Amino acid sequence: MIKNLDGSNRIKILMVASDSQGVGHFRSIWPAQFLKSKYGNQISLKVTLNPKMDVEHLSQYDIIHFHRNLGAYENSETLFPQLKAKGVTLICDIDDYWNPPSTHPLYSVIKNDKMDEKIRRNLELSEYITTTTEIFADQIRKEIKGAKVYVIPNALNLKEKMWKSDVVENPTDKVRIAWIGGSSHLSDLKLLEPSMQKLNLSQSLKDKYQFVMCGFDTRGSITEIHPNGEKRVRKIEPWESVWVNFEKIFTSDYKLIEDSGDYFGWLQKFKREEYPDRYLENYVRRWTLPLTKYGHHYDYCDVCLAPIAEKAEHVTEKGQRMKVDHIFNLVKSELKIIEAGVKKKVLIAQDFGIYKQLLKHDETGILVSDNKKGWYKEIKRVIEDADLRERLTENLHNWVMERYTLDKVTDTRMEIYEEILKKKGEIADI
Repeated sequence: MIKNLDGSNRIKILMVASDSQGVGHFRSIWPAQFLKSKYGNQISLKVTLNPKMDVEHLSQYDIIHFHRNLGAYENSETLFPQLKAKGVTLICDIDDYWNPPSTHPLYSVIKNDKMDEKIRRNLELSEYITTTTEIFADQIRKEIKGAKVYVIPNALNLKEKMWKSDVVENPTDKVRIAWIGGSSHLSDLKLLEPSMQKLNLSQSLKDKYQFVMCGFDTRGSITEIHPNGEKRVRKIEPWESVWVNFEKIFTSDYKLIEDSGDYFGWLQKFKREEYPDRYLENYVRRWTLPLTKYGHHYDYCDVCLAPIAEKAEHVTEKGQRMKVDHIFNLVKSELKIIEAGVKKKVLIAQDFGIYKQLLKHDETGILVSDNKKGWYKEIKRVIEDADLRERLTENLHNWVMERYTLDKVTDTRMEIYEEILKKKGEIADI
């Protein structure tokens, strides 16, 4: 620790972010900014992506809080014991399950590079672990014997413009239903197919709703792993993008826009350019936005969908395919609940995992367990009932604002740091 001018001690903290993109900001960079602002008289904090990997340098800190890895994974077996011997408290933060199902697009790469084993080993070697929810904390304790786990929820930095922005005026009277997510959710979105087909063929609901798919992206590459283990990376073609599959699900293979003239042809160009009056159509493609702007997607919708699969496909060493519990989805964070709440959107979510634990059906959100017709029934209900939409949005907004702003969660983080240091050398009863 270092001394203040009044003789009191300041905790010296090094926070190591995994990247400068989404998770790096949510779990390290933005929290560090708030910690400095609120507790600058009690802490001395540095946040970095690339710390100087020298034991003497690192040992000046009381706490090193890192996301998943501190330098090269291969060095952890030697580095971590050395730092502990010098009195440094090591805290590993994790927000996603380290062992994804075979349906995850990065599964082969993760397994080939043994990333799941490396992350798990860092968790085992750390003195403490922080994660996003009690569900994930319980899973970690279940799998890693003796793990001492604290929960630091995700939270939004409401100083960011994207969370203060206003709803974009709807040029139609259609209810705007959106899905906002990443490229790894094909198996989750497939749950919607039966309901989307029923919804998009409904004559009674025709032209009363608009699907808005956010995050469309044709960039990226495909990593092909050959039988001999050799990797080949190539740029994907636009029509190979998983986002095209997403689009087909929401439009029922484009049947939703079959009366839209040349709009379908424009979509097939895969050009990031404007289409005249596209927000009048029954389907809207919104291209991906950078981290500091993605929250603006919520300005273009009234209702958000959050389907997540409860079972995952597992392929055994003998090639047998079987369904297993989807731990990766079970331990997902509450971030979508927080985002929808802050932006005052109706949230229709899977009756599973964090949604099941936090949302109250028909009070702060809508929960779906029937993947054959359930999504159709609930979407139809919110389309037809404006009062229901208003009540759900207000309730969720108020609930989230009481719990999930960075201002509030920063207090929780600071309390955890202080408690850990007070219990230094003792077994924490967490």
